[in-house]
Amino acid sequence: MARLGVLGAGLAGGTATSAVRSWSRGERAAFADHAFSPANARRFVSELSRLRGAALKLGQLVSMDVGAVAPPEFAAVAASLRAGADPMPPAQLRRVLDRRWGKGWLARFERFDPRPAAAASIGQVHRAVTKDGRALAVKIQYPGVKASIDADLDSVAALVRLAGLLPKGFDLDPYLDEARRGLHEEADYVREARNLAAYAAALGVTPDFVAPKVDESLSGPDILALDFLPGAGLESAAEQEPKERERVFLALLDLTLRELFQLGMMQTDPNYANFLYVGPGEPIGLIDFGAVRPVSADLSERFRAVLGAGLAGDDAGMESALAALGVLAPDTGARHRSAVLGLADQVFAPVRAGVFDFTRTSLLTTLRDGGLALQKAGFGPAPPPDLMFIQRKLAGLYLLGAMLGVRLDLRDRLAAWL
Repeated sequence: MARLGVLGAGLAGGTATSAVRSWSRGERAAFADHAFSPANARRFVSELSRLRGAALKLGQLVSMDVGAVAPPEFAAVAASLRAGADPMPPAQLRRVLDRRWGKGWLARFERFDPRPAAAASIGQVHRAVTKDGRALAVKIQYPGVKASIDADLDSVAALVRLAGLLPKGFDLDPYLDEARRGLHEEADYVREARNLAAYAAALGVTPDFVAPKVDESLSGPDILALDFLPGAGLESAAEQEPKERERVFLALLDLTLRELFQLGMMQTDPNYANFLYVGPGEPIGLIDFGAVRPVSADLSERFRAVLGAGLAGDDAGMESALAALGVLAPDTGARHRSAVLGLADQVFAPVRAGVFDFTRTSLLTTLRDGGLALQKAGFGPAPPPDLMFIQRKLAGLYLLGAMLGVRLDLRDRLAAWL
C-alpha cells in the first residue's frame, strides 16, 4: 500500500508538472493528455515491476489493451511491463523451497541455478537438472500472490482511475473482473498442469510446435516443474530471412485458428515470451498454459460468421455477426454502428485485396485512432469478457506479423476455416 501511495502521488505530480510546463509554453493540450506522458509511463512500469503479482498483471493488461488507444510514446514505455518483474531475493527463494520441498531439497538435483532465468507477474523460473539427468524449468510462485490478488487489483484499479491513465469513457470494470478471475486461475499451478496436458493432447504431434511434460513429483499448487525447452522469445525470429519469418508467423496463425475453430481452447496471452524460437525449421516451444481458456462451440461459430462476412465484404452479414458477438447491441446508434463496421472493414479489406502487408503501420494507426474516437465519445458497452481475451490474442497475432515484417496472401488460408 505504501508503494502504491508513492506511485499515485508520483503520477499525479507528473501529470500536473507536464501540464504546467506545456501551458507555460502556450500549448493548450487537454489536462488528461498529460497523464500519458513517457515520464508517467516510466513511473507506472518501475513501481508495478517491483510490486509483482496482481498489480503487475493488471498493469500488463492495461498496457496491452490501452496501448491501442494511448499515444505511442506511452504505449512504447508501458510495453516493457510485459518483459517481466523484479525477482525474489535469494533468501526468500530458499524459504519458499524449504517450505514446499523440505530442507535438504538441493540433494534432489544435480544442479539448481539460484538465478532466475525469467521473472513474470505470478512467479519466476529457474533452470535445474535432476539426479537422473532430466533438464527442467521450475516455475516458483511468489509467496503471498494468491492471498493478495483481490486487494491488489482493487488498489491498482483505483490508482489507475485516479491518476487519469485511462481514456475518457474507458470502462475498466470488465477487464478488472476478468483479470481477477484469470489471476486466481493462473495462480493455481495444478490447474495449469491440467491445461498443459489437455492442450497437448488436443494439439497432437505436429512438426511446428512442442510442449513440455510436467514433473509431477516436484510440482504442486505453487511450483510447476516442466521439461526445459531451449530457445528465446519470438523477437529473435525477426533476425531471420523472410521465408523463415513467414514460416514462424504462419505457424502461429494456424495455431490460433485451430484454437478458435477446432481445439475448443485458447492460450489467450500473446506475450512473445510465452513462445520459444530455436532456429530455422525448428518447432516452436509452447511454455505457458496459465491463461488457457475454453472456447465454446457457439462462440467459435459466431467468430466463423464474422470471418465469413469479412472475407465476403458482406456489410449486413458483418453487422449481424458483430451483434451476435455482443459488440453491437439492439439499441446501438447508427453512428456507432457505422464506425464499428468501418473499423471491421479496415481489417478485412486488405485481406480481400490479396497480399496483407503487416508492416503497413497506417492500419494500426487507423484502428488505434478509431478506437480512441469511440472511447472518447463514450459509445457502446465494453466487449463481452470471452471476446476481450480472444480479441487480445488476435491483436497480439497482428503485432507479431508487424514485428516479423511479413507480407502474405492470407485469404485462402482463412477461407479454409469457413
